[in-house]
Amino acid sequence: MAARFYTDRLVMTPGPTEIPLRVKRAMVRESINPDLDPSFLELYNGVRDKLRRLLGASKADVYVMAGEAMIGLEAAIANTVKPGDKVVVVANGVFGEGFADLVRAYGGEPLMVGVEDWRRSVDLGELERVLERNRDASLLTIVHCDTPSALLNDLRSVARIASSFGLLTIVDAVSSVGGIEIDFEGWNLDILIAGTQKVLNAPPGLTIMALSSEAWNRVRRVGYKGFYMNLALWKEMLDGKGVFPYTMPDVLVYALDEALNIVLEEGLENVYARHARAREASWRALEALGLEAYPASIEHSSPTVTAINVPRGVDDAKLRELTWTKYGVMIAGSWGKLEGKVVRVGHMGVQASRTYMLAAYTALARALRDIGYPASPSKVVEAIEEVYK
Repeated sequence: MAARFYTDRLVMTPGPTEIPLRVKRAMVRESINPDLDPSFLELYNGVRDKLRRLLGASKADVYVMAGEAMIGLEAAIANTVKPGDKVVVVANGVFGEGFADLVRAYGGEPLMVGVEDWRRSVDLGELERVLERNRDASLLTIVHCDTPSALLNDLRSVARIASSFGLLTIVDAVSSVGGIEIDFEGWNLDILIAGTQKVLNAPPGLTIMALSSEAWNRVRRVGYKGFYMNLALWKEMLDGKGVFPYTMPDVLVYALDEALNIVLEEGLENVYARHARAREASWRALEALGLEAYPASIEHSSPTVTAINVPRGVDDAKLRELTWTKYGVMIAGSWGKLEGKVVRVGHMGVQASRTYMLAAYTALARALRDIGYPASPSKVVEAIEEVYK
């Protein structure tokens, strides 16, 4: 297998992901004072325009904020939830349940949906029944791709139902933006949060947020009094006065700008098709290995990550250690109720390619064989090559 990689070891985890050379080079340009240099504001606004293209958000307000994506998730709740508010939480995953914790932290009442089944997209019938019983609910939260389980929720259908009941939809799209189609305006989404260290292959440290006009109405009514996570300050200061609420990490914005250039140059349809093919290759490889994916079917599995049930008698930590230290490929475990039961292969951005998938799954096959599990690297290669021929 001839392949050219950025390093002699591969990070095939579902974030942080490998940083392409073009993005690394963007980070070594001269750093200036982003508070005062008008050229930085121009570049920043250009990044916002590129994100609007990526998100299908031509009319929405889009911001890039300093802080890893968890800042964005908490800011979304802090600015929209008042004590006593009912919030419908699609909770079929670790980060889905995490939204409930945030809602409680700000005095809201989470109404949980999908808690029992983390292997399938949320049941739309169950969701409608919960909404019928709670007509006074005001918001709905959903995780598009819940990385610990590799689950992909049917965001478009969920948002359609939420909109029909008059709810605002808050979306954690941290692990899907850049690998799966999202139409912010066409699907009537209201707040979307994304990160840079996943599919976009940029360093961690920035949050991407998009807000609809309806979301802004809600933000104004709630009147959040904090500072760092106060979304109203961005509209007032950046959009109103052309200044940032706080100093931006300009080097990280340069990196994001180049990462977006890479995606847009390839073309969004091509990018999404490439990720879908990587998912297919991943599932074919598991079949060749005699392993089972955690999601119930490929339709419920994200094109950006695959979660694999660890075979009985195999220690997941030992498997991951061997895959990394002996074969040079880093894969991930999971956490919550899936800790020790699942390992994960990321196929995000540059990872979603024939050469990276071959490297990841042949390393996994060899590590399994070392442990004593009957695995055939040659069969894995045949299965993946069949997808890419």
